[in-house]
Amino acid sequence: MEHVVNINTFEENKWITKSASFLSDSGGKLNYWFKVPSEYKDWLTDRADPLIYALIFPMMRKGGIFKIEGAKASKSVIDNLTVFSRIWNKWRPEVYKNIKILAEEISDDYRPNDNETIMSFSGGLDASYSLYKYKTGRDDRFKYNITHAVMFLGADIPLNELQQYDIAFNSAKIMTEDVGVTLIPIKTNVREFEHDWSFEFMPAMVGGMCLFSKKFSKCIIANGDSALRYNKIAGSHIAVDPWLSNDTMKVISDGIEHDRTQRAEFVKDWDACLENLRVCWRNEDKSKNCGKCEKCIRTKLNFLVNGCAHLPSMPSDLTYEELSKLEIFSDVQLFYFKEIYKYAEENGSLSKKYLKLLGKKIKNCDKTLKMKHKHHSIWWHIKNIKF
Repeated sequence: MEHVVNINTFEENKWITKSASFLSDSGGKLNYWFKVPSEYKDWLTDRADPLIYALIFPMMRKGGIFKIEGAKASKSVIDNLTVFSRIWNKWRPEVYKNIKILAEEISDDYRPNDNETIMSFSGGLDASYSLYKYKTGRDDRFKYNITHAVMFLGADIPLNELQQYDIAFNSAKIMTEDVGVTLIPIKTNVREFEHDWSFEFMPAMVGGMCLFSKKFSKCIIANGDSALRYNKIAGSHIAVDPWLSNDTMKVISDGIEHDRTQRAEFVKDWDACLENLRVCWRNEDKSKNCGKCEKCIRTKLNFLVNGCAHLPSMPSDLTYEELSKLEIFSDVQLFYFKEIYKYAEENGSLSKKYLKLLGKKIKNCDKTLKMKHKHHSIWWHIKNIKF
């Protein structure tokens, strides 16, 4: 089945909107868009590339042929996303179908000469680590010149939660400005159509930064995991992330060499980060950390084992009682807590009382999950960190 995808661009109320629309199976129009402040108009590409990135998973869910009309597309974008889609079809064929993208293709005949780099910045630990690492020159090999960052409304914070976004944006802006980086707001409705954001977020984020490919030749997205966890399918993965690059803009999936506890060590002395860090996704108010959920407790531990007992962005410091009430539900969570335990044990950076309690939590969860997976394929089960 062939689907026609119409690309449009218009300016209204000091925002530039770039959109892509096509008909749903029921005949209604599906309209995906990005909105960027008009002041960045001269930096925006006139190609269809950003929308093709944003649509790659919606297209795979439908399957068939997609004909792009209204804008030309870079040959390397279609080439690389074809491989990207084939990998996901192998991983999850019941969800993601084979597709073919047709467009008026043009070569990637322009690339900025300087080393200016843009990155996606949420205000979380992973993004803070990447930003601070490069702005302070702590990587002894790569010297990315990050000058601008983008923060999405419509990603982890829904479009209708504008007040929460403004608060989170201002907190993130304190961090970026502290290291001389300009933070740009981007609005998108891509998540409103998704089925599994944990798998499908990456191309949408790349698409948002690809909008600025006239200005930047590199973009950075902080990877959520270290290399140790890549025996499991993930939204950002070393098998697929390289295929999100194109010949105009290189996508750098950053941080694979460090786990979250090591990333906390990088930023533990960065006051602007400690005061404005935002990691929580369970809180009703997405602009703030709840301080009580699994991820908040885990983040407190990430910093505690690095000698940072007080995290100003959290409503309270970690207590023994709070840790005793912790429940670890999944393999992913278990993996992260094993990483923390191993780091604390090797560095002697957690009291015996806390270490013993954390060890007990891990053993209980490990036993429960092994029983749960006993009669299922466990090729993806956690096995990289022995406990």
